[in-house]
Amino acid sequence: MLLEFLQPHTHAGVLYAPGTALEIPDATARWLIDRGVARPVVPSGTPDTPASENKSSTLSRKGD
Repeated sequence: MLLEFLQPHTHAGVLYAPGTALEIPDATARWLIDRGVARPVVPSGTPDTPASENKSSTLSRKGD
């Protein structure tokens, strides 16, 4: 599972800073999520992401 660390964390002897994404086995990932250390990363454009989040916030109409 792909996770993003929310706080500094040492995994396999390496210190990871908040915001770092890392692929971690599911059981370990769930353990980290349950403790508030990390959150799952959902790739953009997946069905779980509302379509409005995939669009640019600056839209222009033809003729503007």
